[in-house]
Amino acid sequence: MSEEENKKNKIHGLILFKEHDLKIKEEEKERITFEDVDQENKIKLHYDLNPFAANYKYSLNILNESIAPITEIKARVKFPHNLELIRYSPNNINLELIDSKKKDSKQANFEIDQLSGNNNTQINFHFRILKANDGAEISTYISFVNNKDFVRVLNADPINVPMQRVSIAPKIIPSGQITPFLKVEGIKKAVKSIGVGTEKDFNLDLFFNHINQILRSYEFQLIARDESKRISWFFGTEIKVNEDILIIGQVNQNKVEFLAASKNHEAIIILLTQLANEFKKHIISIGDIVNSEDNFYDLECKNCGNILPRFPKKGETIECPKCNKEQLVW
Repeated sequence: MSEEENKKNKIHGLILFKEHDLKIKEEEKERITFEDVDQENKIKLHYDLNPFAANYKYSLNILNESIAPITEIKARVKFPHNLELIRYSPNNINLELIDSKKKDSKQANFEIDQLSGNNNTQINFHFRILKANDGAEISTYISFVNNKDFVRVLNADPINVPMQRVSIAPKIIPSGQITPFLKVEGIKKAVKSIGVGTEKDFNLDLFFNHINQILRSYEFQLIARDESKRISWFFGTEIKVNEDILIIGQVNQNKVEFLAASKNHEAIIILLTQLANEFKKHIISIGDIVNSEDNFYDLECKNCGNILPRFPKKGETIECPKCNKEQLVW
């Protein structure tokens, strides 16, 4: 080896050594910096509950406003048996559902390995009300390990889910006012779509007649009815909040549907729950079609919540037109 090549090798080795040494120092500096970061009051938990279609969406937002990461994030979301967790997003989190019958509550647990500095993560839970009552609470507990290897805890105050039954007074409007009412600013709309899981032959007019009986029993005023299309329009005012409600009952594509519109979103969520439960009782009482509530299927997309276009046959998959997710209903 020439003297010049030997010098080059020594210089190259020296450069590599200095680069390696510099990298170690940078890692040590980064580690020291993270350990010195004050995370007190900079890790926050925001939560919110809002009506979403015919259900409620409970959102958790974990914020890390420091420059250092937090790790081993563990969350417990506690909710009553009167609520059903129908989906959550992002759906790739590893969620464990625990049913504690002794405590009359359920619990959804999930873990997140790490949340980097100046970052946040949001998890959305969609709950369906199973029946109307005096109300229920959702609460959340979160623990994490901070940059000094201490376990810290954040609690979300219990938040109430409105569930009180609605009371209706009939109200007459001209049929020509139905479309303008749906276009009024602030009007909220929701749909409860039900499939009746039976392979027996039955007349869809039977379902339509029961829809009309139920809506009349709730004191709604019949505005219009189309027998050939199996659709009826009813109108009334919710007494407690003094808000008008339009209800449409129909049988369409083998689906039984109640469509509600009002400025009070909470009222129509409870109302749709009541109407769906009442319809199930009516059909079970007949005895020849189905004999259990397990034979009824809510026709919401399991992925996005969109109403499915029809009630498929048993064992048949159907694709959601909104998110293109293919799914099996029953």
